[in-house]
Amino acid sequence: MTSRPFLVAASYLENRRRMRAGREDLLPLYFIWTTLRPCNFRCSYCDDHRGARYPELDGHGKLDTDGGRRLLEVMRTRASSVYFAGGEPTLRKDLPVLARAARDLDYYPIVVNSNGSLFHRLLVQPAWRTFLADVDIVVISLDALDLGLLATMWRTRHPEDVVRNLLVLRRLADAQRVKLMVNCVIQPGLVAEARAVLDLAEELGIWFCPVPRNIGPRIDPELQADPAYPGFVDHLLARQRAGARITGSVRMNQRLLTAAPFDCRNTLKPHVDHDGRLAWPCKASVNVEPEWIDVLAHDHVDAIWAEGCRRRDPTGFHGQGPAQCGGDCNWAQNYTTDEYVHGLAHPLHLLGTVAGFLGARR
Repeated sequence: MTSRPFLVAASYLENRRRMRAGREDLLPLYFIWTTLRPCNFRCSYCDDHRGARYPELDGHGKLDTDGGRRLLEVMRTRASSVYFAGGEPTLRKDLPVLARAARDLDYYPIVVNSNGSLFHRLLVQPAWRTFLADVDIVVISLDALDLGLLATMWRTRHPEDVVRNLLVLRRLADAQRVKLMVNCVIQPGLVAEARAVLDLAEELGIWFCPVPRNIGPRIDPELQADPAYPGFVDHLLARQRAGARITGSVRMNQRLLTAAPFDCRNTLKPHVDHDGRLAWPCKASVNVEPEWIDVLAHDHVDAIWAEGCRRRDPTGFHGQGPAQCGGDCNWAQNYTTDEYVHGLAHPLHLLGTVAGFLGARR
């Protein structure tokens, strides 16, 4: 297996070469794995990037544990990081086994995105006792501090479990060397709640990840029209410049929060669905159905990329034409690809961004 530092450097140099040649089939930095579709929450703003609500999707067909291990092995031939997502990934009983498999394969960082509601039950179980030691970043969704509001927004009877578990994870993070984040969806009419979450994160020393609410792939126009929103954006960027633990670079957050045009290079962060199929070149395509490639039918990412390019050349795919994606997505993950593309031309900027993301851990 290729060592991770060598793989990252080799991919960077190869992606510079491809970009200079006008190609957009860039090699992946990480991959997002929808480990399963079911979720115990029904958040009003959450979908599968194709407009469907996770709890309403058929949960059958997910990879079993052996299939998950195999998926991790194949994607590791090029990707150095894995992002476990859902649905709610902690509903998978074998998530600790998969996290350990990722650790054994030298993935870094290993990221888990969770609603945080189940950790008080899971971490006391023998199968989960090494889980935090096997992951690098835990992202917990927290969109407000008003519990009544959260109960309605998330459609759960016990939103206090998330806040309680966040405090527990904060206590455990130092010992386990885990970087703990809160992912806050900023919503129209609730900007003050997002600011309260930012204040709490600063007080607790937890990283804050701002995400403007989307309608479909684009930023909610009601949020952009909210008179409180521009002031919050200015406040957040000022706090970041002052050293607050806010994920991403100032450049990236300014662009994300104002829905600035960006360079989308979706093959840098491919989505793999619960059944092991990779959406090529973009899962969130609006105008064109993505090509679905079975990862487990290949031994190397290069073979997957070659098949994807045979089916659909990703060069020029981002745009509003009938043969283009039609998305103009405003998700943070798309702005990470923009940041990387910017870094292909400005290596020192990219080094600073990566150092800021990976450097400080709790």
